[in-house]
Amino acid sequence: MTVYTVPYGGLRLDKIANRLFQTERNGSVEALLASNPGLASVIVDGIVPAGTAIKTPKQFTPKINLRPVVQWK
Repeated sequence: MTVYTVPYGGLRLDKIANRLFQTERNGSVEALLASNPGLASVIVDGIVPAGTAIKTPKQFTPKINLRPVVQWK
């Protein structure tokens, strides 16, 4: 498990997930929230404050949507 420290100015949680996992989808934001109890309570106006230490999950595998997408119904 590694620790990511939010840089000056703060960041949105989805942007942090994008930096760490190269995606903000497929459960990456939820994985960060699950790894960091109490993280949601420090978020102010959608921004994680600068200096906040965020633990990354030991193992993260994105949830893949196997449902086919039909463009025309």
